[in-house]
Amino acid sequence: MSDASAPVVAGILRFLRAHAPFSRMADGDLEWLARRLELGYHPRDSVVLDPARGVPSCLFIVQRGAVCHRPFGAEHSGSDQAVVRGPGECFSVSALLESRPVITPYVAVADTFTYELSAADFSELLGRSAPLREFATGFLSSMLEESRRLLKLHHSAAAAEQQTMSRSLRSLITREPVSCGPDTPIAEVLRSMQSRKIGSMLVVDEAWQPLGIFTRHDVLDRIALAGCPLATPISTVMTPDPLTLPAESSAYEAALLIADRGIRHIPVIDGGRVTGVVTERDLFALQRVSLRAIHRTIAAAGGIEVLREASGDIRRLARVMLGQGVSAQHLTMIVSTLNDALTRRLIELELPRHGLHGLRWSWLAFGSEGRLEQTISTDQDNGLVFDSSDADADAVRTRMLPFARAVNAALDACGFPLCKGNIMAGNADWCLSLEEWRRMFSGWVANTDPRAVLGAVIFFDLRHLHGDAGLAETLRGHVNALCHGNARFRRELAREALRARPPLGLISDFITEEEGPQAGTLDLKSSGSRLFTDAARVMALAANVSQTNTVDRLRQSGSALGVPPAETESFAEAFHFLQTLRLRSQIGSGTGSGPNRIAPAQLNEVDRRILKESLRQARKLQVRLALDYGL
Repeated sequence: MSDASAPVVAGILRFLRAHAPFSRMADGDLEWLARRLELGYHPRDSVVLDPARGVPSCLFIVQRGAVCHRPFGAEHSGSDQAVVRGPGECFSVSALLESRPVITPYVAVADTFTYELSAADFSELLGRSAPLREFATGFLSSMLEESRRLLKLHHSAAAAEQQTMSRSLRSLITREPVSCGPDTPIAEVLRSMQSRKIGSMLVVDEAWQPLGIFTRHDVLDRIALAGCPLATPISTVMTPDPLTLPAESSAYEAALLIADRGIRHIPVIDGGRVTGVVTERDLFALQRVSLRAIHRTIAAAGGIEVLREASGDIRRLARVMLGQGVSAQHLTMIVSTLNDALTRRLIELELPRHGLHGLRWSWLAFGSEGRLEQTISTDQDNGLVFDSSDADADAVRTRMLPFARAVNAALDACGFPLCKGNIMAGNADWCLSLEEWRRMFSGWVANTDPRAVLGAVIFFDLRHLHGDAGLAETLRGHVNALCHGNARFRRELAREALRARPPLGLISDFITEEEGPQAGTLDLKSSGSRLFTDAARVMALAANVSQTNTVDRLRQSGSALGVPPAETESFAEAFHFLQTLRLRSQIGSGTGSGPNRIAPAQLNEVDRRILKESLRQARKLQVRLALDYGL
């Protein structure tokens, strides 16, 4: 519009300022927008946008009237109700952002006027206006969330709300906690527990702060066998300072605490006081295999046969939880936590056989285990760091290697195959002193050979698993300092992260294998989740973030590097969905020809749509990485 149309521009401005997200835009950007809008007219029942017309030529803002469309996936949700967009609302946002046609037709349900902004001007305005960028990113995120909701509805219709791991602990509390004071006699506590048929008694002070907890399992060891008089105060036999969680914590967090610490009861704190107790039974009443049972089996295991059975139980538990609709984020964390416990127990069993007294060492986890992202099908990636002078390093290594190889063999027997690349603590190349590891990382960071960078990335996910945590923390600090101060290395790491591209086609939706037994499939690891993992690693090193988990890296480094939170959450949602598909494939419900492969053509429409959106988010993350490093 020209300056001669100033009254028209003023009218448009008044209209835009009454509707979000335009109401949040800066005056200069808003006026820039108003001068570029054209007015369109669409008679009732006319099609405004249609998938057959290709990529939309403009953004539409409804000025008067209404436009409706049937949401994608409505046939799966059990509702055919159309979405109606009225004055102030806009459409074709995601189609413009992704340079693709709309998914379903948009039809005028009344005589409708629209303000229309050309695709080129929309792209320029996104660069100018942060509020509009946040709105557009959030639009994509909400669409992906809706797709995930439909997926859960389709696959988990039988899962009741009380089985959902995202529920708060507050919602699981069904009755007031039974408690007593620290001076209450043991006899009185036992009578109360028997009459109320409860498995635990909270010991609290006058402010209802937890001082301790006493359970049925404590009776034998602490009272019967110890010959403790029943008149003795309960404070003498309780477990003091019990682990607690806030009421707003999720059932998932409680499950992790149960798995990691091997406890049965978790007092819940709300408003500064104990309001209830959540038990393992509350969380997993419908599961045949429980976290507590597996953890107890692992902790008490006296040999490899028991641990082999426990490893199978972990996989069975994963199948049950996935069937109940537990998210990939939570499930991989729980699987990794239990696998950690199993590995630690194997190490504890091997230690007495190898005479390592007097040595300081740390067992390191790399790769998916280092990132706490292990799925059902995973091999070993581990190493050892020990404390010694250069002069003594070979002698210490000679003592450590038989131990490391025994642990590697035991893990293999428990279902964790030996690493094909031999990245294991039993390989002398990865059983190094702290100083040798420092030199190794320094060499990688100084190296300009892309092959060296590619071979080293797995080690940048290092996490302490057992032994002396201080050694691993010192090494992690050295690695972060090296990379944070070396932009050239991060650029090479980013270049490697961009070598694999999302398998999105120009004609067909996906690029799949063309020949052989894997024809028609794509690899959800190398061409899916890895795209997020590699990018998140670079971002974490740039932001000096010590976290190794991919989503934690995205969130913490994204905040430090200025990535809008809504955009970061879109990346996280996409990564979690790809992980979910991998898990489904690995437990036998997938349609691919390998543990990480899936055939898109055999997915239902909802799955295909979410997969495509997730891979688009991977492409967007890679574009951001390429821009950051000029690649």
